[in-house]
Amino acid sequence: MSGRIVRIAIIGAGPAGGASAIHLARLGYRVTLVERKAFPRAKVCGEYISPAATEALERVVPTERLRSLGATRAGSFSLRVDDRERTWATPSEAWALSRGTLDAELAQSAQNLGVDLRLESPVRSVAYAPLGARLVLDTGTLEADLVIHADGLGRHDLAEPTRAAPGMLGHKCHALIPGGEVGVGMRAARGAYVGTVTVEGGLSTIALCAREHLIRDHRGDADAMLGALWPAYRPAWRRGPWLACPVARSRYTEPGHARSVRLGNAAGAVDPVGGEGIGLALWSAATFADLLGAGADAEGLRRAKRELTRAYRRRLRTRRHACRLGAELLIRPALVRLAWPLLALPAVTIAPWYRLTGKPG
Repeated sequence: MSGRIVRIAIIGAGPAGGASAIHLARLGYRVTLVERKAFPRAKVCGEYISPAATEALERVVPTERLRSLGATRAGSFSLRVDDRERTWATPSEAWALSRGTLDAELAQSAQNLGVDLRLESPVRSVAYAPLGARLVLDTGTLEADLVIHADGLGRHDLAEPTRAAPGMLGHKCHALIPGGEVGVGMRAARGAYVGTVTVEGGLSTIALCAREHLIRDHRGDADAMLGALWPAYRPAWRRGPWLACPVARSRYTEPGHARSVRLGNAAGAVDPVGGEGIGLALWSAATFADLLGAGADAEGLRRAKRELTRAYRRRLRTRRHACRLGAELLIRPALVRLAWPLLALPAVTIAPWYRLTGKPG
């Protein structure tokens, strides 16, 4: 095996993995994209794509294609606590699209570019060598010069997996809300916050992050828990099952091997309240491909990884703390009520929030 990068294996076909496969295939690399699930499949995700990543999104799914897929544009933000509500026009619009549709579109686009797409192929282990790695899958083995971890955790990297917010669990479903939800909505509640955004087909994504004691109190019944937090909610609105998973929260994690790269949540994750998850995934995929370029050797890979680390840390610098603070405030509605008079002023609410979470003004 030479020092040149030719064969790239990507673990995980979410936004980071799918977008990375597209960019690297365009550069001429032989890419294998491995995903343990069949497509289309739903994921726990707020399904709002940060306007900070609009360019990165449209590099892999052009505007007209997004529209044909039913993607919507979110241009307002509403904050609700009890029966109070404040709504602002956002400084920039954002796309919203379900993960089932987005991930399948990215995977198909990658396959159209010659990527070897292997669905329903869980990775059992990865053995690293100085110049590459050998992946053992349920469906066989795979040799690669470089392994990209885009599975949300980096579970097969030698470094530690992405950490989760202690005592918190994320839930997600799609619902047909009477009257529809316009733009992005966020509800503050004791021990939880609820986000909504309209996606394709007139459906709304309902994303709920809750402390574990609330889940225990409602015996794991997400409909009952949401009804207690949002009295207007009716289980009959729901279209499809509730999904649940830990809430990722992690600073940037260095890959554990010279021939290993981490992208998306596997590299670093901010609290979902900021709507930056898909955006960071798409941005990291584009950034790494741009840094690596075509025909990279071992030195080119080292340089690309070094620059990616710097860029990722800059990207997370204010986002990570702002999103953590936003989440902590929303699960303490008494603080939101106390600050309610100030929330009428965009200069101290939506404008600084956009700056701190890296969104264009």
